[in-house]
Amino acid sequence: MQEEQTKTVKRQNGEFLMQWFNMKKFNISIIVMDTMRLDTFNTISRTKGMELSKVGNFTYFDNCIAPSTWTLPSAASLFTGKYASGHGAHESKNIKCLDIDKIKLKSKTFVSDLNDLGYHTYAISANPYVHPVYGFTEFGSFIEESYFTDVFGSVVEVSRKIKPMIAKYRSMYGTDLLKISTAMLREDPNLFFEAVATSAVLTPLAIIKKLKAQLIENWPVEKGGKRMVSTSKKLELKEPFFLFINFMEPHDPYVGAPGKDFNWCTSFLKKKVDGKLLELWKKLYYKASLRCYKYTLEVIKDLVKRFGNDQMILLVSDHGQSFNEHGFVGHGTMLYDEIVKVPFVAMLPKGFEGAKSQQYMSLANVREFIFLALKGDKKAARKLYSKNVRAEAFGLPSNISFVKGLDPQKLRKWDKPRTRIFN
Repeated sequence: MQEEQTKTVKRQNGEFLMQWFNMKKFNISIIVMDTMRLDTFNTISRTKGMELSKVGNFTYFDNCIAPSTWTLPSAASLFTGKYASGHGAHESKNIKCLDIDKIKLKSKTFVSDLNDLGYHTYAISANPYVHPVYGFTEFGSFIEESYFTDVFGSVVEVSRKIKPMIAKYRSMYGTDLLKISTAMLREDPNLFFEAVATSAVLTPLAIIKKLKAQLIENWPVEKGGKRMVSTSKKLELKEPFFLFINFMEPHDPYVGAPGKDFNWCTSFLKKKVDGKLLELWKKLYYKASLRCYKYTLEVIKDLVKRFGNDQMILLVSDHGQSFNEHGFVGHGTMLYDEIVKVPFVAMLPKGFEGAKSQQYMSLANVREFIFLALKGDKKAARKLYSKNVRAEAFGLPSNISFVKGLDPQKLRKWDKPRTRIFN
């Protein structure tokens, strides 16, 4: 932990101006257990031998509400302190998750503020939506854990000399293959044609990667968390630091076989959800959530071992998951408790107080809480709660118009904006 006598931080747009007196720069970590339901987390974390109290002095905060129902808008709220209707990185009737230029986060986040204050900022993310392509560009070091997208999608192995070019243009153009291809062709025609040749078929190396994931590593229960734990332990974190980690294990898919998993369109089909499959999804979801929690414990133990107890570690989820409790499977679109009520647990720096309240709290309040704590407010945790908090959805996150067997009545009923107020 470092101290500064006086420092003025001024953002170029005039939005941020603070005087810091005797500020203690404690290390800050936020660990996201993607798609972890509150009830599932409570069951796992209170199991004998799995308690967070064994690794540090953690405070459980009650009544936390995810501001949105899927990762991009919820993570954007966490980092900006704004609801989705304020930061704009959300779906609509005409804008969906793959419309990257239109949906990506364009607002500055508190990562820039921490950079300005001299923090070293790091991110390890297995979620493709928490990525520079979607606007999360401010980290000093961003490590993409591509296990999920590699194995879930079509794995294509290309030579090492091609990968840097592809990575460069992917960061610029996201998944727009036409723009990526045109840029590559313009820069180096020979490398472009080599890339086309090697990606025309699934290479032996790609096949091996998929088989290894499925037969040895227990995909899709495993979604890269094991490698992420190893990566975080090897990171040479320079103090003061901000570390963000986004695990993916509790997120669907769970079976990993064609026709056996659910997706964005499952709840909008005429066909009813198979009862046996539903029970299998629930069983595998719990198994994946347990694995994620164990990975999280490993990271926390390592952080405490290396940097002691005088630091801030926030353990949260960006949204939950519904398993047909209200006739809806998955997340996104709906604002049921199973989707928007999420865990929030914190290790606070020494001398800081926890907070209990009958009010609700929101991930959108985390930004203010962190900076009040940095200013020395020992009761900053009270700012996590608000008289009114809300969860927002603006329709289906994905374009499913091409899917056969959709139920028009369900689409009319559910594919629309909605807000839920908690007070």
